[in-house]
Amino acid sequence: MRTALTAAALAVAVGDLWLVVTCWKTRSVLAGFLAATGAAIVLLAVVAGAAGNYRAAALAIAAIMLATGVALYRLGQLMERLLDREPDDPV
Repeated sequence: MRTALTAAALAVAVGDLWLVVTCWKTRSVLAGFLAATGAAIVLLAVVAGAAGNYRAAALAIAAIMLATGVALYRLGQLMERLLDREPDDPV
């Protein structure tokens, strides 16, 4: 069970780091904050002292934060593209 949790933690940590770097480049604050917090929670889940019996719950919370951060990042990119688009000429 511990090996599966470690593999899940690695996957979530890689996703969090990817989102942090992407948000840093595009200056997306909220999604980057969620990703950085999720990475800290993954670290907490891997270190046995603080999380204890709640490793799986901590990883689930970190995965939810990652999914929410990606959704917010994509929504922000969509809004930016919509605002940058030129309005259609009236007929």
